[in-house]
Amino acid sequence: MSMTFAPLPLTDDSRYFQGVWARMFGQFIRSARQKAGRSVEETAIVAGMDPAQWLGVEAGDYLPMTRRQLHVVADAVAMEWASMAAVVLLCRQAWEMQ
Repeated sequence: MSMTFAPLPLTDDSRYFQGVWARMFGQFIRSARQKAGRSVEETAIVAGMDPAQWLGVEAGDYLPMTRRQLHVVADAVAMEWASMAAVVLLCRQAWEMQ
């Protein structure tokens, strides 16, 4: 017998944890950029963003919402797609719908 559960409504606690996971995603991206030896400015240019937007990704304030955007971010920090997919899977609660 299969059961389907509806998602629980977001509470202040779930919004808090969503932010924690978003910041963790940003930390992974920052770490990958630093490992690649790239500056914020250089990485932003490669990603087609301005540096302020890129810093938003690293802060967890901006999350890539499409597969294409995730590929752009991965390419900008020289991260293999399998590694990006693993990071997204780990931090998946950052993308919970509001």
